[in-house]
Amino acid sequence: MRVEVFRTLQDLGRIEEQWRGILLESAVSTPFQHIEFQRTWWQHFGQGELCLLAVHNNDVLVGLVSMYVDEDAVLRWVGGEDIADYLDVIASPAEASAVRRVVFEWLSGVDAPNWIRAHLANIPERSESAGHWQELASDRGWYSESVFQDVCPQFILPDCFDLYLDGLEGKQRREIRRKLRRAAAEDARVVFIDPGEKNPLLIDKFISLMQASGLEKAEFLTPRMRGALGDILRATQDAGMLGMCFLEVEGSLLAAYAYFSMGGVVYLYNSGYNPGMYASLSPGWVLLGHLIEHVIASGHTYFDFMRGDEDYKYRFGGEDERVLLLRISR
Repeated sequence: MRVEVFRTLQDLGRIEEQWRGILLESAVSTPFQHIEFQRTWWQHFGQGELCLLAVHNNDVLVGLVSMYVDEDAVLRWVGGEDIADYLDVIASPAEASAVRRVVFEWLSGVDAPNWIRAHLANIPERSESAGHWQELASDRGWYSESVFQDVCPQFILPDCFDLYLDGLEGKQRREIRRKLRRAAAEDARVVFIDPGEKNPLLIDKFISLMQASGLEKAEFLTPRMRGALGDILRATQDAGMLGMCFLEVEGSLLAAYAYFSMGGVVYLYNSGYNPGMYASLSPGWVLLGHLIEHVIASGHTYFDFMRGDEDYKYRFGGEDERVLLLRISR
């Protein structure tokens, strides 16, 4: 195997179609590894030396690793850790181990940027990347550790919404049905923008509703972050991955979700709500119930709440998967 290195945004476009193709076959394949997400993130937050490593086997592309070395000589994933929930090597299950080894050898060699530490966040535990690279680092006498970072509640979607509700704890099932009936009695309306549909104006409305949700999200959405998030949502909408839904009553937007759809999986990315209107309707719960019903009907098979252990994720059926942080010092 050989490693080809790309160091600029312009270089990324040279393998755009190959990138999309190999991601579909990857052992870990998520929207945050998609070229549109990564390119837009780098445009807003990229600093230091970009290293996109393309691994070839007999001139066939078998792996991609998207990294950079920041101004403090720390090796990191492109995508960061604040707005990308999963990051990892892109390679098929059959090639993943060999790709990781070849990439690690390149990073250890003279052609790699001069990094001192690695801080690789949001690695899904199931991928084996953290453990494998920790072993390779130890073989070289380097300090390494793989630590728990966060949980990502998720669940399998059944064939219909009634089966989904039947799988919930009885009190929760009755509560969801009661809230859905009450919202219907108030003439609450759900608007869906499915993946593949384009409506950039609603992206701005979503971000405004997200910002209105509370102090934590308002502080997170600095002007820089708001611009970056808007561009990421527009780029992923253009790529056919972004879906959105809104709950409205009498023309007023009460709640919204933005999610990604990829490979039959729904990734619930973020939410917004208007805390000053119709709070008694529990608009977030109502909209989430409608969204789950909608994605089941559209053929999705898995629902991922992504990072965070908020209580509602478990009430709606989530079970924990873990992401890890890998640290290496040399």
